Formats: sequence, structure tokens, C-alpha cells
Amino acid sequence: MAAVLFTTVAPGINPAMVMAQEDPQPPQPPWAPTGEPGPPPSDPGRPDKDYEQRVQCVQSGVEGHTTVSGNQIQDIPWGQAHLQLDEVHDYVRAHSKYRKIGVSEHTGKPLKVAVIDTGVTPHPYLQDRVTAGGDYVQPGGEGANGMLDCDGHGTQVAGIIGANPKSFDIGFVGVAPDVEIVSIRQSSQNFSEKTEDEIRQERQAERAKRKAARERAAARQKQQENQQKIEELQRELEKERQSEGASGDTEASQETGERTQGSSSGAGNQKTLAQAIVRAVDEHNVDVINMSVDACRPNTGSNEPVSEEERMLRAAVHYATEQDVVVVAAAGNTGGACQQNGVPIEGDARVTDPNEPRTIVTPPWFSEDLLAVGAIDATGSVADFSMHGPWVSVAAPGTDIISLDPAQGSSALVNVMFEGEQAVRIQGTSFAAPYVSGLAVLVRQMHPELNAREVIHRITTTAQHPGAADGSDPFIGNGVINPMAALTMTLPAEIGQKPAQDIALPSSMPPPADPSPTPMIVALAGSGGGLAALGCTMFAVHTVRRNRKAG
Repeated sequence: MAAVLFTTVAPGINPAMVMAQEDPQPPQPPWAPTGEPGPPPSDPGRPDKDYEQRVQCVQSGVEGHTTVSGNQIQDIPWGQAHLQLDEVHDYVRAHSKYRKIGVSEHTGKPLKVAVIDTGVTPHPYLQDRVTAGGDYVQPGGEGANGMLDCDGHGTQVAGIIGANPKSFDIGFVGVAPDVEIVSIRQSSQNFSEKTEDEIRQERQAERAKRKAARERAAARQKQQENQQKIEELQRELEKERQSEGASGDTEASQETGERTQGSSSGAGNQKTLAQAIVRAVDEHNVDVINMSVDACRPNTGSNEPVSEEERMLRAAVHYATEQDVVVVAAAGNTGGACQQNGVPIEGDARVTDPNEPRTIVTPPWFSEDLLAVGAIDATGSVADFSMHGPWVSVAAPGTDIISLDPAQGSSALVNVMFEGEQAVRIQGTSFAAPYVSGLAVLVRQMHPELNAREVIHRITTTAQHPGAADGSDPFIGNGVINPMAALTMTLPAEIGQKPAQDIALPSSMPPPADPSPTPMIVALAGSGGGLAALGCTMFAVHTVRRNRKAG
């Protein structure tokens, strides 16, 4: 794994790096969406369609839903150890004004993270720090306004961001264990759009209900009229008795009669996701938004959004960032419409070019205004399910996840979920993103002077860059996040210096000359002279020996 890129030069060292002139408006990448984002959408605060629950909500210890071991999980997740969160928490407590992790240095109140997901079920490790933020699936029922996680996804995301077991016996802890979670239920795989027959039956039932209500109201009105007539008759009879001189006490009737008391495959889309973003900004004034939800489509070859929903989502993301909110999105997992980028396929020449991805993933495509997060595994390698793309900003742990049990009433942790009868370890870029959202909270806490774009810059700049020419690649972006560096490193831009850049410098040595033949001539002449002398000596010796023999 590549080492962290140094951004300062030690005094006295002849630098091999020169200061490059920073481009105030970097060129637009060839893959990035074109045009202006436009105004944000309006938020009605309700589902766009009528949805019906089709699948039972997650339950603890029930196959087909979720499972929890009989004993509490005490292990420290490898991702938490890899990011050295214990040391990071010690640093924050030592240097924070309020000695808490995930609070505002200005007010001492918890910073806010909007979890736009499948809802967040209250859990003891979240204490009372979960706020109902809204519901775009089924408002008005049990757990309305985002406080019921029927799918078991959003609660686990929230746990990685802000869980606080407050026990030394439990290794798991959230990145920002004092932060406030604003839960907005925007999607669910356990709900789907109602069919025409269901809608027709509901309308018939509603009409029957209104008819019965009208009949009950008419009956009550008739009863009241009859009661009034009885009371009038009693008053007339009383007057007649008085006029006839009758005496004695009469008890008026108090009886008034009986009083009758009145009595598709998944929810969510890019439109409601955009509306939820606007709601998180305008209604809840959040500091960070986490979106562990994606939509994939084939690349059409155009950089224009292909639908009104995409335009709305891009506008909402841009609006949030401009309103000083750090937006974090999962890079997405392979499967279905999410065909992996960069994998050669016969007949598709685009797939090997990072700037011409086969699949467009939103919201990560809008990375000019957000952090798109890929996943790594315990070996430090890119997770095989993590979607590649030139928009990937950074990466974080995304396998062998430990987090909160999302079942209602549970106080446990989970590390597996059931798919049918098979237990599957929890993994996905969905769970890498909340590590980055938690880090964004810590950066906002320790560097409250930074705006949203500066927070994003600090996280990407201090990441452990890959061994690529420009320190970035389509797999982990600018690298795996480095929380301690993000909190402590001094960046050149923040102290008025220009960033350093690797540039090949010419040597101070004189240029090489053409080879001279003189040494070769001298060497050959010397060798020739030596051979001649040797020859003469041998001839003389031979002549002397011959004369001696002759004499």
C-alpha cells in the first residue's frame, strides 16, 4: 500500500519538488456531466407513489431475515483497527474543546449526519441521538418519519457512523460516537408499488368507509333530533302540570342514547432521493449527508443526464454542497445493471478506457460535489464487488462488517445477515461510505473553519494514495482514507502555500560530449609497441641460442 504523500518539504533539503501554479478552474474531466446543475427540486415530504409492504421486516434470530449470536460480539472490526479509530478518538478527546467525538466546537451540541437510507430503528447504542427526518416509503404508520428500518440496512449504516456501546467489553464503536443521526427513510426493498387492483380495492374500501361514516353521522343526527323532541315534550308536560297545580319533584331524564365513536420491486428512486437531500439541508440543517444507495445505467456516450430524475439528483447534490453540507455516496456494488467498468468485453472498446466507463453510477457520477467511496477488503486490496469508475474519490473498509442489529427491540450487534437460509457476512460499499461520513464529522469538528469543499479536499489529499502517475486511480480514487492524517496534517493551501507537484528537473551536470578516439589510439599504440618489443626480444633470444649451438 502506498505511503501517505508528503505535502511539506523539510528545511535544508534541496527539494526535488517545485511549486506548481494552481489552476483556479481545473479542466472538466471527459467523463463528467456537462452543463449547469440547475436549481434544486421542491420537496413534498411524501412518497411519489403508493407502496405496499410485501416482505416481513427483519427479525433477530429468524432465518430468512437476520441473525444474532447468543452472545454479544466483542471483536474489534478489522476496518476500525485498520483506520486506527481508537487512537483517533484519543486525539479528538485530548484536543476537542468539549472532550466529545462528533460535537460542534462552537456550541458543544452534536453535529448532524443525515442517513438517507432504509430508515434507522432505535437502538440502545445510539441512545437518544436519532431524530425522525422523514419518510418517502410509508409515512403515517408504525415507525413513521424514518424511525423503522424494515430492511435492516440504514441502522447498520448509522451504527458505523455513530454507535456508542459505552462498554470496554465491546470492541465495536462508531467513527463519531457522539454525533446526532437524522434518519430519512427514502428506499426499501421490502415494499413495492401497489398494483391497479390493489389501488382499486383500496378506493372501494375507502368509498365504503366514507359511506358508513355518512350513515353513522345521519343516524347520530336523527338521534339528536329525536332527543330534542323528547326534551321539548317533557318541557311541555311540565308546564301543563304546573298550570294544573300539580306538585312534587320530577327528575329530568339524562339519557341521550348510544354514542357511536368515529372511528413494483422496491420503494424509492432518484427523484425522492433528490427530495430527501433537499429536506436534510432545509429542514434539518445537517452537516453531513450519507447516501448508501445507487442507480446504474449504461453509458450512452453523452455527458448529459439522461432523465429528469438524474438532473434533479445532480441539482440536489450541488445545492447541498453549496449550502455547506458534505455529501458522501457509496460507489456501488457490481451486479444487475451495475456492470463493472474497466473489465474487457469483446466488442466493447470503451471498457478499458477509464474516461469512457461502460456503466454510469449515480450519485457517484456527480463527484465534483461529493465524496464517492469505494471499498477495500482486509488485505488492503480493492473489494471485488466495488464498482470502479473515474469518479471514485476515496476508499474505506467494506467487508466483514460488524454493526447494530436492526431488528426492533434488539440491543445486540450483528456480523451476518440471512439470504434465505444462508448466512452471509455483511459487506458492500454501502458500509464503506459511513466510515467516510464519520470522518467528515471529525474533520468538521476539529477544523470548524473549513467549508464543505475544503473538508472534501482535506479527506482526499490526506488519503493513502495509490501508486498511480497522478496519485489517483479508478479503483480507490485518491486512496484509502487516513483519519489521523485528515485531522492533523497541515495542508499547503490552508496556510497560503501552493501545493507541491512532482516535476522532472534537469541535472546540473554538463551535457555529455561525443566520445574521443584519442584514448583508444593511445591504448592501441601502446599495446602495439609492447607487442613489437616483445617480438624483438624473443627474436634476439632465439638468435643467441642458435649461435651457441652452432659454436
